[in-house]
Amino acid sequence: MPVLNQHPKPDNYAYLLSGLLFLFLLVPTLRSFPDLAENAHLMRLGLQIGYSTLMLLGVWSLHRETRFFYIGMALAVLNALFTVINVYYPSRIIELSSTLVAFVFAIISVIISIRHVLGGTTIDRNLLFGAMCVYLLMGLIWAILYGLIFQFWPGSLNGIADIHGNATLDNLLYYSFVTLAGLGYGDITPAVPLARTLAYLEVIAGQLYIAIMLAGLVSLFLSGRGVR
Repeated sequence: MPVLNQHPKPDNYAYLLSGLLFLFLLVPTLRSFPDLAENAHLMRLGLQIGYSTLMLLGVWSLHRETRFFYIGMALAVLNALFTVINVYYPSRIIELSSTLVAFVFAIISVIISIRHVLGGTTIDRNLLFGAMCVYLLMGLIWAILYGLIFQFWPGSLNGIADIHGNATLDNLLYYSFVTLAGLGYGDITPAVPLARTLAYLEVIAGQLYIAIMLAGLVSLFLSGRGVR
């Protein structure tokens, strides 16, 4: 979670951006190795490690904001605890708990980020990093929601399950960002009303965010504040 103040730590969003990119690249990288891809336990463990890394990198910028730092640290520690427990006692409940913790962390992070980005007064590198983080967090939040829907209602998303019948994070992220960008390839489609509602809400959110962000950046530029 980034800092929300008038003078945020320089490049504090770079940590969060690094954590998001690490999480997004970790699972497909692991799947590039056939032996790992066939080990469901290692893949789930890798996902939890990815979530933990995301949180730790995001929390790194919070040491100047005591309240948010403790909230972020508590969520990071809780997720790390779930990861350790899952190593010795693999459980779907533990995985679900870890996913929910990551979801809460992403929600808090995107709220803080978007308030800072849309309330920015200068176009600097940190603001641009923050804008990217908001967009990536939106895709992650919807990916988690799609995963939860699929877990409780198997078959709610056509074409998203792997050979084991699971909706993996890389497939969920792929579908989420394809939907967020409004591409709509059609290889994965929502099959139940709730999934369809989330899909068109994601399209609306993605288009509105881009329009508002571009309008805000143009407004700042025209007001005489350039990129530093």
